[in-house]
Amino acid sequence: MRQYYLSGLGLFTSTLLILPQMSEAGGTPWPPPLPGAKDGTVTITSDLFLKIPTNVLAETGQPGTAPFIVAKTAPTIDLAYHAPLPDAALNGTGWSAWGDIAVAADGRVYCGLGDHGNEIGQTSRAYIYQWDPATKTLKQIVDVNSIVKRKHGEPTWSKIHARVDVGSDSNVYFSGTLNDGNRAGDPSYKWSKKIPGGQLYQYNPRTGKSVVFANLPPARCTATALIDKQHDVWWCNLEAGPNALYALDMKTKKPLYKAPDGSVLFNRSFALARDGAVYFNGSNGIWKCDARAGTITPTGTSLGSNIAMRCSTTETKDGWIYGVAYPGGELFRYAPAANKLEMLGPGFMKGEYTTVCILSPDERFVYFLPGAHGGAYTYGTPVVQYTIATGQRKVIAFMRDVFETQYQYVPAGTYGITISADGSTLFANLNGHAAEALRLKGMPCNGFGCTAFAAIHIPASER
Repeated sequence: MRQYYLSGLGLFTSTLLILPQMSEAGGTPWPPPLPGAKDGTVTITSDLFLKIPTNVLAETGQPGTAPFIVAKTAPTIDLAYHAPLPDAALNGTGWSAWGDIAVAADGRVYCGLGDHGNEIGQTSRAYIYQWDPATKTLKQIVDVNSIVKRKHGEPTWSKIHARVDVGSDSNVYFSGTLNDGNRAGDPSYKWSKKIPGGQLYQYNPRTGKSVVFANLPPARCTATALIDKQHDVWWCNLEAGPNALYALDMKTKKPLYKAPDGSVLFNRSFALARDGAVYFNGSNGIWKCDARAGTITPTGTSLGSNIAMRCSTTETKDGWIYGVAYPGGELFRYAPAANKLEMLGPGFMKGEYTTVCILSPDERFVYFLPGAHGGAYTYGTPVVQYTIATGQRKVIAFMRDVFETQYQYVPAGTYGITISADGSTLFANLNGHAAEALRLKGMPCNGFGCTAFAAIHIPASER
């Protein structure tokens, strides 16, 4: 089986289906409809998913990059836009998805997005969506800013950056944030008793009701969170001030622990171990937080000078947490019990920014989509499977060419993926932009502005 080596970015070329140009946002529905969609979803099977982009082939054999193979059998992918949306949000970034996502026990997937709008002017929007694999439908279930009715001057949320998660009670939990959560302490944000800052919300799938579950400390927001279902703890990193880990007891709705301000350095990731401890980026390397004991301690282990964890999996049964470093995009694994770290080489392309990875239920694979911040389309928007036993990287699909030529959609990266209980379907909440024929006046070609959800059905022979 031939292996390929890659590095750098290049121009990816594809044939466009030319459609009438839409030039103005006013009165134009957004996003545009997907041709041939049923209930908003198209189902795609194409051998073009296995075609390596020309620029990627041209970069093979470069030093410092990882070998990869391509799947022999193409996946089937369900694709749906987040809709309906009130307008095209022509504000530079526009509609975008920044947080991780979760699958419930019934197979439904929950994800979020926002419009990067004016929070102080109360014109920003943020929504939660639900994907139902049984009906192949993506529907909006929560208008996040409607949970708490605003008075004049109280800010609205413009992003869902912290993870949308499912608790042990089967309810869905999420938190909104600002365009820049670190600015929450700015006096221009008029916090109040009703909305004192960031809040943790709860959505009940049985009733369809959303409520405020708990308040974060005043004038603080979060862009990083996860639920420890086994111990019923919601963890987050507090922004708007020196960064600090914060743990909430989900049984009592009371704070369990707050680490000292400034103890967290790179604040976009922390790893959860099976015993409930959290490992985070602290001074000179990885630190451990034990919320029950109320302690943080350095492990003495580091990924390297000025290198931090950017994303991580859950801990495997044999005691390893897998992840991707930043900067550099190198894969690693860390054993908390042994305090042992191993670097595993580049994830896919040299130096590509990867913000989320997921462990397969059988613990044989780690899945990730490199190029999170709008750049994945420049090398075909690959879906990568890492085999733990052998270290092999395999591309399950290059999504861009098929999506762009058939649907005028350019998938450009993700901050949220999860996987079905049987390991057969990988779900991705995608950022992207409309291809030229559908792009509105004032809408940049920057990997943002048009979000979509993909259910990637991995052939049995490829897993």
